Amino acid sequence: MKEPTQALSIGLSATLHGLFILVDRVSEQEFLSAVAAFYGHLEERGFVRGHRMMRRQLLDGFGAALPDFDYHVEIGFPNLEQELACYNYVKKNEEPVRSLHRAMTSKVKRESAYFFLDVCI
Repeated sequence: MKEPTQALSIGLSATLHGLFILVDRVSEQEFLSAVAAFYGHLEERGFVRGHRMMRRQLLDGFGAALPDFDYHVEIGFPNLEQELACYNYVKKNEEPVRSLHRAMTSKVKRESAYFFLDVCI
């Protein structure tokens, strides 16, 4: 059974994307539970409007220029200021976000994560 994720809504002006591969011994369900806890905390604190997790589906002839990844997360922010505030909150590396972030990132293969930020125009 999958953990529920919040659908991203209209009205977001910044979206952080993460591409990554899970550590071999980690199940998808374990990872989804850690994702739900981490992003749920950020949503409760008012930083994040929503998130969604996707599993990559390879299409023959498409995506050759993309880095190797199995999963893609989208994290929606109402504006760039909230994205920066969230980044700074996580960067402080204080509890409880430290443990929640570590529980999630420890399930991702080292050097497999790529991040980029989209801004609506």
